[in-house]
Amino acid sequence: MRSLLSLIASATLILLTLQAAPPALIPSALIPSAMAQEPSAEAATLLHGGTWVKKSKHIRGQWKIVEEDGRKIIVLGDDFRTSSAPDLKIFLSPLDIADLKNRNAIDGARFISPLASARGAQRYEIPADVDLSAFKAIIIHCEAYTKLWGGSNLSD
Repeated sequence: MRSLLSLIASATLILLTLQAAPPALIPSALIPSAMAQEPSAEAATLLHGGTWVKKSKHIRGQWKIVEEDGRKIIVLGDDFRTSSAPDLKIFLSPLDIADLKNRNAIDGARFISPLASARGAQRYEIPADVDLSAFKAIIIHCEAYTKLWGGSNLSD
């Protein structure tokens, strides 16, 4: 019981400190998602965007790739939903979504990040050395089961 009270007191102290500190002094890793600030629409340049296309599993919602302060960011919309799996990852593929199957889904593809959640808004930074013109599609793939969940062409 004592350790639980100590944990609650520590969490309360951290939250109060975060609320009192100027935002510029708080490392982004310590900011709870409810307090995180989204960049303004004026600060982002839309590079690509579209909706997800089902391949082997249910997937829906909006996505876009934007440029903010020289960084390319994949943004999944609030409406993003898909089936859960243990090893879902986001890739950029050099193949058109119509040509992608389970067996060739990640051939020549560039891994971006594990998928953080099967639901809701998310953001993933694309490494600076990635040339988007070399890719035709964004995909979500389960490597553990070699299943292409779905994707979308970058030109959509």
